[in-house]
Amino acid sequence: MSWGSSGGSARGIIRSIHREGNVPNIPVKITGSEDEPAARIELVDDEGEPRGEYVGHKLNTLRKGAVAKAEYQGRQVELDKPFRMPAGSTKKFGVYVKDGDRVKKVTFGDPNMEIRRDDPEARANFRARHSCDTATDKTTPRYWSCRAWESDTTVTELTNKVHIEGQILKQMDEERLAFGWAYVSTVNGELSLDHSGEFIRPDQIAKAATNFMLSMRTAKSMHTGDKIGEVVHSMPLTNEIAKALGIQSDREGWVVALKVYGDQVWQDVKSGKLAAFSIGGRALKEMV
Repeated sequence: MSWGSSGGSARGIIRSIHREGNVPNIPVKITGSEDEPAARIELVDDEGEPRGEYVGHKLNTLRKGAVAKAEYQGRQVELDKPFRMPAGSTKKFGVYVKDGDRVKKVTFGDPNMEIRRDDPEARANFRARHSCDTATDKTTPRYWSCRAWESDTTVTELTNKVHIEGQILKQMDEERLAFGWAYVSTVNGELSLDHSGEFIRPDQIAKAATNFMLSMRTAKSMHTGDKIGEVVHSMPLTNEIAKALGIQSDREGWVVALKVYGDQVWQDVKSGKLAAFSIGGRALKEMV
């Protein structure tokens, strides 16, 4: 999210929404209500990384970051923002780019091929075969394929940082476990929009939960500093899984339990100061 400030414009990540009373732990008093909710926002740097500094703003003063748009075949499209192609397409991804005075749609990627960017040997082989070091023309499929196979975080033009949040609903004091929804995909069968006005489908969040448990799990306070805990229980819950297990739920999404190690952090969880999970990652956003 972004908003106007005395210095021009500022950006941040919504950490909590407040519909009654003051937004906690911010330098300037901001009060939220049912009619005018307020947000507690963590500021981010130019690379989108959290800074550990917080402010409060009314939700109606916030806006999404500006994205370059142009007209393509009579409709507005976002430029330089890859999206997944429909099932059955000959290519995996598409992206709209400016080619001189016109807008061009570039498609790229084998739909049957996995992007193994984290495998050094596979990455090196792919980039060598496609001469990725010289791929500079963004109007070509080669450019975007090479971007997808980069090893570092400069791939942000292709993938977007996302933060998913969910409320802590249950605490087990003796074991210092905090249970809750890491993410809610649907409520009563309807897709649930997150704080950014976006959504993740149940099958997609189930895959993300698996990848998270295999490769991450470490917890930090507000995404910074030393390890203060880790996710020890994880349960993706789709309608199909719930039915198979005999679980009745009006929601689909991802349930987790966080084991907290630090004394002060656990006190903050118990007091409600830390009242939500926030999990960061990267995702390829799809226009719908």
